[in-house]
This record gives sequence, structure tokens and C-alpha cells, in this order.
Amino acid sequence: MMRLPALLAVTGVLLGGPTSAEQERVDGMGRTRGWVVATDGGDLGFVDCQGQRSVLGGARVEPAASRCPTSPTPLEVTGVVQSVDPVRRIVRAQEDTGRVRVFHITADVPWPEDLKLGQRIRATGPIDGQVTGITTP
Repeated sequence: MMRLPALLAVTGVLLGGPTSAEQERVDGMGRTRGWVVATDGGDLGFVDCQGQRSVLGGARVEPAASRCPTSPTPLEVTGVVQSVDPVRRIVRAQEDTGRVRVFHITADVPWPEDLKLGQRIRATGPIDGQVTGITTP
């Protein structure tokens, strides 16, 4: 069962504005710019502008007013869907090389209603763990 702070964080991510650009993690009085991503464990996490990964936890997510000084390496995945979490918008896919990738589909990307296990997909995004485009080749 999901705890209320985690549910509020997920709701903030899902209902927030366009998320393909940087976002701000708001935790108490602190604000950190970066991106909401899926973790290898299938949870929502956060990567700041310096590349430091952390658990999203009960933090709120808001659109960022500015961008990070450098861009991370973009994500490009072609593989087969292994699992789907439509509530947190997390997908796990296995590439042809055998590597398993886990990513969060941002709220500004329409959820692919026909996404199912075993389906071949191509996903792209601004950073490992976040997808802003998903297609079925």
C-alpha cells in the first residue's frame, strides 16, 4: 500500500506541467533542479543537474523556472516491454542486448493505452530513466 506522502509526490508528478524539461524537487524549504526518473527498483527517483540520484520520497515536484547548465546523455531504448505500472507511469523493457531499462513516462506524453507485455517499443528521453517519447515500431 502506498503511503500518503508518496501518493502526493506521485500525484504532483502526474498532474504537473510539462515535464520533458527540468523540474524542481521541493523538499521542505529546499529546491533542487533536475529530472524525475524511474529507478532500477521500479520507484520514482530524482536526478539533479550534477547527476546525483536520490529517491523522490515525499518531495513535491514543480516545473523549473530555469535549465541545468549542462544536458545529460539522452535516453534511447528499443526493446520489449517486461512490466508496466500505469499509476506511476513506469515501464521496464529489455533491449536486444539483454540489458533491462526502467523509465518513467512523463505526464505531458499521452499514455500509450495499447502498451502491453511482450510488445516491442522505441522510447526516447532527455536522461536515463525518463521518457518523453514512446512509439511502437
